[in-house]
Amino acid sequence: MKSITRLSRAIPTASFRGSISSRYFHPNLRTRGASFADSPTIGVNQTLPSRRESTPPALSLLAFPALLRSYLITAASSSSLVIAPSLRLLSLLAHSTSPWLQHNPLLYLILKKTFYNQFCGGETSSEVQRTTAGLKKVGFRGVILASAKEIVLDKRTAVEAEKYDEANDIESWKRVVLETVRLVGSDGFAALKFSGAGRSIMQQLIEASAPSATMTQATNEICEYAKSRGVKLLFDAEQHVVQNGIDQWTLHFQRKYNRDGFALVYGTYQAYLRSSPATLAKHLAIAQREGYTLGVKLVRGAYMGSDPRHLFWATKEETDEAYDGIAESLMRKQWNNVLRPAEEASSQPHNFPTADLVLASHNPDSVQKAMSIRQEQCRAGESGIRLAYGQLMGMADEVGCGLIMSGQRSVHGTEKSTTERPQAYKYVVWGTVQECLKYLVRRAEENRDALGRARQERNALGKELRRRLLGAKSLDFER
Repeated sequence: MKSITRLSRAIPTASFRGSISSRYFHPNLRTRGASFADSPTIGVNQTLPSRRESTPPALSLLAFPALLRSYLITAASSSSLVIAPSLRLLSLLAHSTSPWLQHNPLLYLILKKTFYNQFCGGETSSEVQRTTAGLKKVGFRGVILASAKEIVLDKRTAVEAEKYDEANDIESWKRVVLETVRLVGSDGFAALKFSGAGRSIMQQLIEASAPSATMTQATNEICEYAKSRGVKLLFDAEQHVVQNGIDQWTLHFQRKYNRDGFALVYGTYQAYLRSSPATLAKHLAIAQREGYTLGVKLVRGAYMGSDPRHLFWATKEETDEAYDGIAESLMRKQWNNVLRPAEEASSQPHNFPTADLVLASHNPDSVQKAMSIRQEQCRAGESGIRLAYGQLMGMADEVGCGLIMSGQRSVHGTEKSTTERPQAYKYVVWGTVQECLKYLVRRAEENRDALGRARQERNALGKELRRRLLGAKSLDFER
C-alpha cells in the first residue's frame, strides 16, 4: 500500500478552472491550429451532472493499461525538456534515408510500444481490427480510419514528378484506400489523402487541373466500394498549394455520389484560414444549385508549419470564432455573421443548403456548444443535420469519453426525452511504423505548440489514475 501511495503522490491532480491566455499566430511563435487540437480548459463532462450526483468521470471509460500509457506519453509530451529532443529524434527518423535508422530493431521496438501504439491503429489488418474493436468497446460509435501514406511537398516535387509511374502509383494508392474502407466496417468513415497517389497527382493538384482518367477511375472505384459497405469518405485537406485542386476534385465526386439525401463524400474546411467561410459558402451554393448534399468536415487546421502565415487569422480567438460560427450556422441551417451566403445564393437567403457535418475538434468549448445546440433542437422537436464528432486517437480522451457518457445518459438516463446520443468517432491512422513517422512528428509538434493543453490532459489523466489507485475498493486493471 505504501508503494501505491508513493505512486499516487507522483500523479498530479487536475484543475480545469481558469483559462489559457490568448496566443497570436505570429511568424516567430510556434503556434499550431492542428486538425483536432485546441487548448481551452473546460472538459465536456463538466456540463454533465456533478460528482455529488455520483456521475463517474469521463476517463473512467478507459481501460487501465490505456490510461497508464496515455498518462506517461502525455506527461512526456507536456514537458518542454522532453518534447524538444523527442521531436528532433522523430524528425530525424522520419526524414532519414539511412537503412540503419530505418531498420533498427531497437528503435522500432521503442517507437512501436510508445508513440506508435498511443497515436496509431496498427501495421496490419488484424492490428487495426483489434484497435477498432477496443475503441468500440469503450463506447465510440466507430472510427475514422486513414492510411499514413502521403507526400509532403518540397521544391523537388515538380521536377521529380516525371520520374514516377502514375498508373502504378495510383494503383498502389487505390489498393491501400480500398483496404482502409474494408477495415472500417459499416457505419464509419475512411479518410483519404490524394497526395498518397504519387507526385504526378500532386502536380495535377498544384495546377488545379481535372483528375486524369486513371485517377478518376480509381476514385470512382473507391466511392462505389465505400457506398456498398455503408462507409463515408472524408477527403482530407492538405497544403495550401494543392488545396484548390483538392476542393475542385471533391466537388466533382460529391456531384456524383451525394445525391441520395446524404453525403457519401465529405470535403475538409480549415477554420484557421481566412478564406474558409467564403469558400464553404460558395460550395454550399453550388451544392444547392445542383441538387446534392454537401459533406463538410470542419477542422481548425493542420498545416501552419508549411503554409504562408498571411493566410491565417491573426489570433487564436479569431480561429475559434470562425470554427464555432461555421458549426453553428450549419447546425441551425441559418446564415450568420461568420458564414454569409455567397452571391449566387443571395436570391434565396432563407432556403439554407443541405449539408452533413463531421465536427472534428479537441476543443471542449466547441464540442459543448454543438451539444447545446442539439439539445435545444431536440427539446423543440426540430430535426437537426447529420452530425458526427471526431478526435484523434491518443488525444482528447476526456472530450471523446465525455461524449460517450452523455450518449449513455440520453439512452438510459433522465435526459432521454430531451437529448440525442452524440455520434463519437476516433480518427485512427494506420500503416507501418516508418510510414507513420511523419504523422507522429505532427502530433509531437502539436503537443509542443500547445503545452498548456497537454499539461491539462496530463493532469486529468493523472487525476483518474489517482482515483483508481486510491479511491476504488479493489484495483480493476481492465477498467
